Amino acid sequence: MVSPAAENAHQDARAAGSAGDSVRAVELFMRAHELAPEWPYPPYDLAFTYLLDGQLEPAETWYALVDQLAPRGFFTAKASLDIIRRERRGELFPGFTKQFALMEWQPDDRRIVMYRQITQQFPDFAPAWKELAFLLDDDDEELVAVDRGLAAKPDDETYGMLILNKALVLGRLGRAPEGLQLIRDLLVDPRCTQAVEAMAKLTEIR
Repeated sequence: MVSPAAENAHQDARAAGSAGDSVRAVELFMRAHELAPEWPYPPYDLAFTYLLDGQLEPAETWYALVDQLAPRGFFTAKASLDIIRRERRGELFPGFTKQFALMEWQPDDRRIVMYRQITQQFPDFAPAWKELAFLLDDDDEELVAVDRGLAAKPDDETYGMLILNKALVLGRLGRAPEGLQLIRDLLVDPRCTQAVEAMAKLTEIR
């Protein structure tokens, strides 16, 4: 159980972050973490706060802690951690992780353009293929994007979402047995995260 004090500190931290006060947000997220050290939510939001502030080293540290506290996944922690590490290794340009995270709030038509640009510049960047696939209307094109993402060594969260997407596309293309088998295989795959497992169990393919 998470104490009310920890929950209140976390809520106040998120409010401070929304108001643009990242310094206060960090202080309160730290406080929430001290009060509930096994709760992954404050470290997760703390990592994101550092990410938006352009501080990759502490962002990586806190996302890594989230991954330890929730080894089966917690929101986008696994994907974010993988992207940060790739940027810090020089595989992606400086500021890429923050820019990619902020794309989520762009209009869909703008996102499609940006994800196409990223996949052209970085064809081995699986998260962009995943996001692009979700936005495409053509099933055949979507299937190509999914397969490109799966071939790009995705993190576990991205991998699971790509498999789910592929299963749904196969169902729409009249290949339901293949899609259902993908779901069954995913549910026993050690790479399947908790969130992906929950979605897979709710996925219907006809």
